[in-house]
Amino acid sequence: MANTNPPILMDAASDRMASQYSKKELDTLRRQIKEKKVRFIFVVYSDFHAMERGRAIPVERFLSRLEEGILMIGRQLFRLPKMDIPEMPELPASMEVIDLRFFPDLKTFKVIPWRKDVATVIADPYDVMGQGAIGFSPRNVARKQVMRLNECGYEILSALEYEFSVLDAKTMVPIHTDMTGHWVKSFFQDWDLLTDIYDNLIGIDVKVEQIDSEGENGVYEYPIQPSMGLQSADDGFWVKKTIREISQRNGYLASFSSKPFVQSSGVSGHFNHSLLDLKTGKPLFFDGQDSDNMSKIMKHWLAGLLRHAPAMVIFGCPTASCQRRFLHFDRATPRNRSWGVDNRTCSFRVKSYGPNQTYIENRIFAAACNPYLTLAVNIAAGLDGVLNELPLPPMVKGSAHHVHEDDGGSQMFSGKLSDAIKALEEDDVICEALGEEFIKTYLINKKYECQLEEKAKQMGDESFYDREYLPYL
Repeated sequence: MANTNPPILMDAASDRMASQYSKKELDTLRRQIKEKKVRFIFVVYSDFHAMERGRAIPVERFLSRLEEGILMIGRQLFRLPKMDIPEMPELPASMEVIDLRFFPDLKTFKVIPWRKDVATVIADPYDVMGQGAIGFSPRNVARKQVMRLNECGYEILSALEYEFSVLDAKTMVPIHTDMTGHWVKSFFQDWDLLTDIYDNLIGIDVKVEQIDSEGENGVYEYPIQPSMGLQSADDGFWVKKTIREISQRNGYLASFSSKPFVQSSGVSGHFNHSLLDLKTGKPLFFDGQDSDNMSKIMKHWLAGLLRHAPAMVIFGCPTASCQRRFLHFDRATPRNRSWGVDNRTCSFRVKSYGPNQTYIENRIFAAACNPYLTLAVNIAAGLDGVLNELPLPPMVKGSAHHVHEDDGGSQMFSGKLSDAIKALEEDDVICEALGEEFIKTYLINKKYECQLEEKAKQMGDESFYDREYLPYL
């Protein structure tokens, strides 16, 4: 990271020329628009905080501008939820004000069942000439890591488990405060909302496995089926969008804030994943001859996750509120670098239920995490373990909360955003993998958040977080 003027664009391997829409893609698009009588198309993208940004374009205008790209201002990618955009001196001054060309990924085109005549498509930013992918786009960062993994002969199968809080939109009070998880009564209190969310997730082809009630402060979860490659991050994007909009339509606020109430449990976004052989599709994490059913590649991958866990924290818990999970924790919140078989107190929980159901649950990640950055950093860390055949430390048996560094355990997570920033800065492997432009931009963003949080504390502004973050995450 010695270069003070990082390149704006990713390497050529990440680029996609604008004119590469196939006739089949375009014919399918036009047919969907005609059959569903679409009048407006939202061209959207994810910013650093996984907030959906973009604009609505009349369908005729969208079709006429598709090949040349949709012009939108690029600085919204690194905007904070509500506050001003931090200055980015490391980027050319023009990047603060110029438009970028966003090219829709037509594979993500979805007609929105809860909004009449409306469709949405996820788009990726390129330079104004449409020649190179912008390196600080979360989706571009994730795509680059998926490509690296594929070049090594692997594919990732993954899914995020996003929990969320349902609040009264006016009072910001949870819709109920039952303290018993998975209590059926709490389902039926909110059944109309829950089934409305479910029906609309199914309506946009997100495959929901079940509906879970976490029982505290109106917290629910819709675990979804795993997907290959970048698709799993897109699924996470659609899950957040759908839950937010359906809740709003019903008079509620759905928040993915990771620790909205200090005395309550954290709201998680666990990342489940495994590796497959790219050519054959064979699962690569299971070995029936091993005492824990873990293959060598799984052990190396897990060792990479453990080595780079401190650098992951800033992506898994990206706000000061998220970091509170490590300070005001419950039994299911990890506190240090640790792994165990079916052990919920560890950062990395190994689940082995047979050849096709052996995978790793990364429990560091909270609900506020960005699905694209989650996918990217897990690949970068795991792949380092595989390529360098990193050794796997001993597992933790029993509670990992009591395993301290002095006892031969791993470093505890401090719960401070500043420490998470420092850990990323010190991890050359992760910084190099995710790209200099992205890392510098992301770190400036996070340091600016630290300054705002500290200023609010000094002024005694106790409502800073609730006002500036809770309604938007």
